[in-house]
Amino acid sequence: MRIKDLILPVILVGLVFVGFGDRFLPAPLSTASASSREQLDTLFKELFTGFSTYNRYHKTEQMIREAERAEGK
Repeated sequence: MRIKDLILPVILVGLVFVGFGDRFLPAPLSTASASSREQLDTLFKELFTGFSTYNRYHKTEQMIREAERAEGK
């Protein structure tokens, strides 16, 4: 059997395990499935927190803040 024939079933089993395993698997596997999902969720949140979205009004907001500081002094 070729390795290419095994890739898709392994990926599908992994997705089902992580996505739905805690609903139908017995106790030790269901907790492993839930903790795997939480760890993957945390990993993806940490990966994408460094990206900032483009703010087209950044310069305008900065100028407003500086003007408000100047008025307050």
